Amino acid sequence: MEATKNNRTSEGKCFWKVKIVSEAHLESWIKDYFGGLDIRHRKDGSSVITGKLNDMPALYGLFLCLRDAGIVFHSLEAEKVGCSRH
Repeated sequence: MEATKNNRTSEGKCFWKVKIVSEAHLESWIKDYFGGLDIRHRKDGSSVITGKLNDMPALYGLFLCLRDAGIVFHSLEAEKVGCSRH
């Protein structure tokens, strides 16, 4: 899904942009567990999970996956983009 310059997706829908910083490096199997989100290891031993989610249920599902996998994180950012504010 690609965003245009006004943060709307090419289909004109909103999405959630997420960034999560975990306490430790995450193992390679976890990338499949998170269904397409990008995972990058940092030199300080932490990992950064980033990506886009389609809707609030997907965002909530990510929170549940973090909990179920026992992942401890330092920060979690979620921003709804591409929607007009009324």
